[in-house]
Amino acid sequence: MKIITQYIKSLPFVLGIAILLLGAVSCESVLDKHDLNVLNEGIWEDEAQAGLYINNLYDENMPNDYFGTNSQLSDETYSADETYTSLIYGFTTASDINAVTVMHKDKYALIRRINIAIEGLEASTLSDDVKAPLMGQALFFRAWRHWEMARLYGGIPIVKSVQDPYNDDLNVPRSSASETINEIVADLDEAIALLPVDWTLTDDLGRITSGAAAAFKGRILLTYASPLFNPSNDQAKWQRAYDANNEALNILADMNIPRDLHPDFGTIFTGNILNNVEAIIYKRFSLGAGTSYTHGWENSVRPPSGGGNGGFTPTWQLISAFPMANGKLTNQAGSGYDETYYWQNRDPRFYATLAYNGSEWDMTGRDQTNIWAFRNSLELNRTPSSGFYNKKASDATIAREDISQTSTSWIELRYAEVLLNFAECANEIGSTAEALEKVRMIRARAGIESNGDTYGIDNSVSQDVLRQIIMVERQVEFAFENKRYWDIRRRTLFREDMGEYVKKLNGTYRTGFSYRALSGWSSVINDESSPFYGSLRIDSALYNGHLDLNDKTISDQYFLQSNKTLDIYLGVNQEINYLELYDFFAIPTSIIEKSPAVEQTIGWLNGTFDPLAE
Repeated sequence: MKIITQYIKSLPFVLGIAILLLGAVSCESVLDKHDLNVLNEGIWEDEAQAGLYINNLYDENMPNDYFGTNSQLSDETYSADETYTSLIYGFTTASDINAVTVMHKDKYALIRRINIAIEGLEASTLSDDVKAPLMGQALFFRAWRHWEMARLYGGIPIVKSVQDPYNDDLNVPRSSASETINEIVADLDEAIALLPVDWTLTDDLGRITSGAAAAFKGRILLTYASPLFNPSNDQAKWQRAYDANNEALNILADMNIPRDLHPDFGTIFTGNILNNVEAIIYKRFSLGAGTSYTHGWENSVRPPSGGGNGGFTPTWQLISAFPMANGKLTNQAGSGYDETYYWQNRDPRFYATLAYNGSEWDMTGRDQTNIWAFRNSLELNRTPSSGFYNKKASDATIAREDISQTSTSWIELRYAEVLLNFAECANEIGSTAEALEKVRMIRARAGIESNGDTYGIDNSVSQDVLRQIIMVERQVEFAFENKRYWDIRRRTLFREDMGEYVKKLNGTYRTGFSYRALSGWSSVINDESSPFYGSLRIDSALYNGHLDLNDKTISDQYFLQSNKTLDIYLGVNQEINYLELYDFFAIPTSIIEKSPAVEQTIGWLNGTFDPLAE
């Protein structure tokens, strides 16, 4: 099935779609057409044209979330943008139900185009061998689009047929949550059966496989089994999620090159994605395909001295979440954690994800090796808002002048997630040994000390403690990968403690560090003969490499550090207060006005629909 490489919009691709659209209207007047999006049915009798249509579904449907997405709605970072503060502080009320939404007529327009493909392929006389992978991809996209809404609204209007906006009844009511999930899973089950385990042609690498569909199904059923959708802790839902993730692991193991953990956590995103055994669902970017196929993550996170903005700064809550090198959580007995020298003896993922005052970060276009998080000339007198920089998925080899448009691949779903999805489900159904095996695989790859193959987790660990360890593993393993917000939501961690090691966010502040040079070292050098004339004394010490912050006997001679609250709104400290109301969002008024059969969610203005009703 050699068509056009996934996600890369080349000129032939654009021309191909244009020709199809022209073909759809060539035999009759445009004025006689009700819907110019309806293509000539003949395209489903031609493998190449049908393939071009499926290619366009990739471009339209997934994934649109990249590094850092939703991190401001969690404890990963902080933003004063009202888009985030209105939710995380509980300011979005029933009178403002459209503040955050993914339910929109445009989403259903995309589902309609997917349904066009599904119905066209169902009626096609192409051979089953040709139709099956095309159909499997389309079914995956329909599941993807429906789930994008279901995870925020619960039960949603499920549309599985091509509706004529001029003649058909578009007033589709919301299905129950269980019906919604079952319909989505049914699409994925069919996709799993139709899709290949491997794509054999190089140009097809990156297309959705049966293992990718199975892994996505496992993600969905894990969420459905979690407290948000499963407040009664129905064990049947956990078993169903366990079975789905086990199925995914088995299919991924049958690939020509079985999916596995990438050997180096620090280069998961920066190496060649086509050779990455961990990547399951991913988006490739290309510098040669135009600005729409590049992104500026490198510019977002590099420090000012490296040409970047120093954004998405990690909070102290994320800093303290990383385990120690011995595998113990920082607040576990025997961890050896020292809050003053927080950077010492940490999980190696700490150093791959975070940059802190005095740490090393060697990058192209930057003369200095060490990073400094206080106001000084090396960082253009700018400081990171939390006192820390973000190194996640940063590629130090990218030239300074190119960091605004880069082609680092985005991995939407990787093998580590499937392992931890499985582990969480296994722990919930009482299969501790299986859960431990998978968590230890993640920790072994991270480089945590083996300690008799326990990697810091005793065999006698309780279900409750292991549940918390798994959530911390997810927090640090997937930092800034658009996982944390969804994990907090599904586990209702905004308002409920999980245990002694995982506390709720509501009623707390996100915090960071402020660094400043101690008196004397903050003085300006006035000696005009000095090469550092006009700089601070601390700057001269930095230039000459005189500071060794790991030396406990001298580090306190240079800096004073203090905690700072990041959650400040209109000049006042503002606690996180993510409301229970936000468990399931309001249906936008634009939808309800056009489709009266769609009920509003309970708790919101005029709400009557229970999103958890079976």
